[in-house]
Amino acid sequence: MLLVVAVLLIAVMIWAVPRSVQPGDAGEFATIMLDGGVPHPSGYPWMRILGFPARLFHAMGVPPATAAALPCAAAGCLAWLLLHPILVRIAGAGVATFVVALLGTASVVVVHTCDSEVWGPHLLMSSIVLRVALSKRQCSPLVLGLVLGLAVSHHLTAVLLVPLAVGAAWPSREPQDRWLVPLVSAGAKGIAGSALGLTAMATLAIGSGGHWRWGDTGTLSGLIHHISRADYGVLQLSLHQEAVTVTDQWVRTAGSLGSALTAGFTAAPLAGLVLTFGICGFACWRRPAALARGPWWGLMVTALATVVGFPALHNIDPTRVFGAWILERFDLLSLLVLSIPLAVALGPVSGWASDARRKTLLALLATALVGQQVYNTGRRGVASSDTFVEHYAVALLRTPTPGVRSVVFGTDDHRTFPVLYAQVVLGEGPDVLYIDASLLSHSWYRRMLRRSWPSLPDVDKPVRLMGAIWQSPDLAQTPIYLANNFSRPSANLNRVPEGVLWRIVPPPSLATAPPPLPAEIVELHRAALGRLRPMDGPPSLSAAHPFTGDLAAHYNEPTRRLITSLMATGHTDLAQALADDLPPQ
Repeated sequence: MLLVVAVLLIAVMIWAVPRSVQPGDAGEFATIMLDGGVPHPSGYPWMRILGFPARLFHAMGVPPATAAALPCAAAGCLAWLLLHPILVRIAGAGVATFVVALLGTASVVVVHTCDSEVWGPHLLMSSIVLRVALSKRQCSPLVLGLVLGLAVSHHLTAVLLVPLAVGAAWPSREPQDRWLVPLVSAGAKGIAGSALGLTAMATLAIGSGGHWRWGDTGTLSGLIHHISRADYGVLQLSLHQEAVTVTDQWVRTAGSLGSALTAGFTAAPLAGLVLTFGICGFACWRRPAALARGPWWGLMVTALATVVGFPALHNIDPTRVFGAWILERFDLLSLLVLSIPLAVALGPVSGWASDARRKTLLALLATALVGQQVYNTGRRGVASSDTFVEHYAVALLRTPTPGVRSVVFGTDDHRTFPVLYAQVVLGEGPDVLYIDASLLSHSWYRRMLRRSWPSLPDVDKPVRLMGAIWQSPDLAQTPIYLANNFSRPSANLNRVPEGVLWRIVPPPSLATAPPPLPAEIVELHRAALGRLRPMDGPPSLSAAHPFTGDLAAHYNEPTRRLITSLMATGHTDLAQALADDLPPQ
């Protein structure tokens, strides 16, 4: 049974791993795994360590995006396989295999673990904690603390496993007058083990290579600042703050979990809510004898914390498609934990299958449900089918004139990190300095930019920085481009279309040349389009990658706007020439 589910999960992984860089943080992690450096807070030291096999795969001829994704995707597969023996002990081989196959192939799991992202290793670390905490014999609190500390050192949300670890480490009953000493001893050992595991974070101070190094981890204060996520706000999920309601967070969570648990048949929040709490309630009612009371109730508290408690703390709007995509990644730990009560709830099914006919019927039903899950995952979309993010990043870097030092201002991770990857790993746009407008407020980021361009003014506001560049004797001739509007001042800048970007026209007081004429604008725009890598056809957009749709919407926007403007001003011949060159949408 374990071999069967292993083959399934590996097959899905091979099918889903990307052939090109993906949205989100994948571009940053792929770059660091292949080139070195330090990723965004809290630092994710294990992603740097996984760079060793990633570089080996790349040296063997595997495409770079795939080489970086493979170790992470393999870790995600291994997480479910490590959980399988626990589920076998609880509910039998048949139920265990079904649960692992059903949840391991769910869309939310495949989309986020089969990529150069933190989620596959996060599941693996969490699965190890589950494996140790739910072992047949009570494990040493020191070992429990160690594996928990290692898990938290990779991803801070592993702290939600603390109730499980506490329940597993709780000393067995002692006489009334001897309970305090074992409890204090177990707690001290657990804390010591966790502290030892957390020392993995100290590896962020090792090594000075890599083109991208977020923060300053070379000093103790900088390391603590980075680990504590002080750039974001210690308890915040991102740089952005949005007003959201707890109800909306729970509605999104219930719908996501319900979809995974029902093989995609329904994403209705009410169905997900009833199913999730029904499974946990039934499992509590018939706690399996194979699991001791302490770790079992610790597991139930952990399930409550991941499904109800943690979503209530989210500060990203779940009603927006982008926010939902970001938040659904936190459901992976919930599904991993819920796999155990799900197996307990399905345990009686094994007893019902008392003859060959019933076993065959159940096997067919289970196979159909897993098949439906895989089908639903494919219909929503996987990373291997999305090549447009990398295409956009390369197009952005090829838009400025080659050999001319240029500056591009943009924002959002799905631009910044793929552009980083395209420059560092693919070698595109060596003369282009891409500046993330939202990061300019950080002094470490401005220092990193000036390591590439020493003469760049030290200004923390993007539009002000543009003015400082135009006023600099060394940089006055530097073309400045805009990838997207990131503030009200940026939306008011005078601009002309060029390739997939907007070239900013300096104000008259700072201009060194007269404003470009329509024919000149069209000539430069068509020259930029001619440098872009042709697409095989319109980009494939899916609900799994909403950021791809955002980039696709911006891709042809400069051309469309220019055609509209030319038609309105009577330059129909120029407009028609551009319409003929319009890339596929």
